[in-house]
Amino acid sequence: MYNFFLTALRRVAEPKGRVFAHPLYHGGAPVLSGLNGSQKAFEPGAAFELRALLLEHDARLLLDSLAAEPRVEVGCVLEVSGIDIVPADGKLEERHGMAVVELVFYPTVFMFHGRDVLYPSPQRLAYSLAKTYYQLYGVSLKELADRAPTALELVGMRIKTGWLNIGEARKVPVFYGRARLAIYGDVGMWLSLLKLGELTGVGISRAIGLGKYRIEKVEILI
Repeated sequence: MYNFFLTALRRVAEPKGRVFAHPLYHGGAPVLSGLNGSQKAFEPGAAFELRALLLEHDARLLLDSLAAEPRVEVGCVLEVSGIDIVPADGKLEERHGMAVVELVFYPTVFMFHGRDVLYPSPQRLAYSLAKTYYQLYGVSLKELADRAPTALELVGMRIKTGWLNIGEARKVPVFYGRARLAIYGDVGMWLSLLKLGELTGVGISRAIGLGKYRIEKVEILI
C-alpha cells in the first residue's frame, strides 16, 4: 500500500515528507494475508480501504493526482471510489496521573541493535513513537522516551510470535496479540502519542504493513 500512495503522489510531484501507510483493509479490518503461511483470496472488484498519514502538502498532491486519474497501477490496477481526509494536529495533552491501556497488535516487530524484539517492549514502543513524532512535527521527545523505564510497564499480555510472508519467498519474524500497558506520570502525553501511533504504526518495516495496532480500552486510575 506504501507503493500505491507513493506512485499516486509522484504522478504530480515528489512528496515532501514520509508516508505512513497502513495494511490493506477489507470490511473494516486489516487483511492479515501471509501470516504463518495463511492466504486470502478476494473476488475481482472487491472494495478495499487504504489508509495513510502524510503531510498536508502531500495530501493535497494526492487529491490532485487522484482527481485527475483515479486509477493507479501498483502490480495490479486499483481504482479509487472515494477519499476521506481527517487532520492529525499532533497536539500532546498535558495531564498527570496513572492509566492502563489495552492494545491489540497486528503483526509487528521492534529492533534493538540489530536484534528482533518480538514482544511489545515499552522502551521500544516509546522510542518508536518519539522518533515518529519528531519525523512528523520536528519536536524531539527523547527526554520523555528516556523516562519510559519508570513511566511504562507491561502488566499483562497474550502475545503470539510467527512469520509473515512478504513475497518472493521472504519471511520476517513478527509478534501479534494483546497487551495491557500501565502508564504513570505524563499520562496525557503518552496517550496522545499512542493515539498518533494508531495512525502511523510502530517498529520497523511499516512500509510493508507491519506495526499496526489499535487502542481497545483506556482506564484512567488517578
